Amino acid sequence: MWITIIQFTRWLYRTLNADVRPWQVGLGFTLGALAGLLPPGLAMLCVFVALILVNVHFGSAMFSFGLFRLLAWALQLPLIRPLGAWALELAPRGPLIAAAQSPVLSWLRLDYHDVAGAIALWLVLCLPLFIGSTFLWARFKPALEKRWKSSKLLKWLSKVWLFKGLKYVFIGS
Repeated sequence: MWITIIQFTRWLYRTLNADVRPWQVGLGFTLGALAGLLPPGLAMLCVFVALILVNVHFGSAMFSFGLFRLLAWALQLPLIRPLGAWALELAPRGPLIAAAQSPVLSWLRLDYHDVAGAIALWLVLCLPLFIGSTFLWARFKPALEKRWKSSKLLKWLSKVWLFKGLKYVFIGS
């Protein structure tokens, strides 16, 4: 639990000090959600390769990955697997069987209930996640920056050796 808090604090600090556009944070958050919902495998690896190749904020993607990984564990049996079974029932058989039997696409395991359910759930959530995280980031970043830079408590704490050590642990610099 403490590691999660430390990682969240580092992510928030680095994201606030990064010079990124709101859409990069939103797209990173959305693609990280897909990686978090997918079971470990080649499909998740493909999402991480896309995260590296596309110009998105990697910190927000990793934060979203951790958050949605926890949600995926909790929602695996009650939501993701039944949703995947339902999505595979509705999918046209010809292209799905061709993809499942092709040499490269078969490694993505698109015909598994867990993978299909994760992709179906992400398709429902991707637009609200992107719009919401982009809007929230654009709206609250200037206010948070202003508040942190003018904080007298943070200026005073930055001079105490104990908090310098905690800053190194939480922020990393």
